Amino acid sequence: MTTHPRGRVASGYSLIELLVVLAIVGILSIVGVTMIGNRQSGAVRSLLDEMEGVLSNAHKSATATGADVAIVTWGTWDTTTPFRVAHGVASLKDTDIQTTANNLLAGTPPDAALGAAGQTVAVPFSFQPGDPSQMRARIVSLGSTQWTNVMLPTASGTKNQVLTEVEPFKTGPMTGLLDDANNLFTFSSTLRRFVISGSNKRFASTIIIPVVGTNTNGGALPGGPMGMIVVLGNGGSIYKFYNPGIRDSDGQWRRI
Repeated sequence: MTTHPRGRVASGYSLIELLVVLAIVGILSIVGVTMIGNRQSGAVRSLLDEMEGVLSNAHKSATATGADVAIVTWGTWDTTTPFRVAHGVASLKDTDIQTTANNLLAGTPPDAALGAAGQTVAVPFSFQPGDPSQMRARIVSLGSTQWTNVMLPTASGTKNQVLTEVEPFKTGPMTGLLDDANNLFTFSSTLRRFVISGSNKRFASTIIIPVVGTNTNGGALPGGPMGMIVVLGNGGSIYKFYNPGIRDSDGQWRRI
């Protein structure tokens, strides 16, 4: 007669099995937090690169044509009045650049009454709902809640390095630049103009463009990634600074 071994009676999970499950859950949690942090960091870097390209393209246009070029900004970081950056020859009125830019985005050619000047208008940046980078990072003003929040301490008490503690913001040529008056973007219906000279190929005035990493609701977390673009008045260079945040890295500023 053939006998079969008696099956093990189910009596719940063993201690080893529970420990293995807890370890896996812990690893997945760490990986999940790291991926979120990496996405924010990548979005900040992407947005910094994009804004550097916006300024660089306008500068190249002034250099190539020898004509003054005006960068005009308006709008907010939402779908109601989407934030936009456009540029064209400075002989155009701000409203002409704005209207032409909106028409171009809608598929309508520039007004023929503007002549050749209307053909110089370009729209290198426009807020796009659902864009992966714009959902995890945003351009802000220094007095905004997002900028204030990202500089707050984390739950462990650590916080991002203050930009004014490092050169060239501490004692160098960028001392005192962290002022909202230098911010190119006001995030309102008000049009802002920034001119690049076609004759000397230099930016006419100083501007700063702060960027912070955010969650999908637009909120910046304490110790999150952040960045800054700086253009010095009467200069021809674009400077880019980045802080990966203390939440997932060292929280130190560096030039990139």
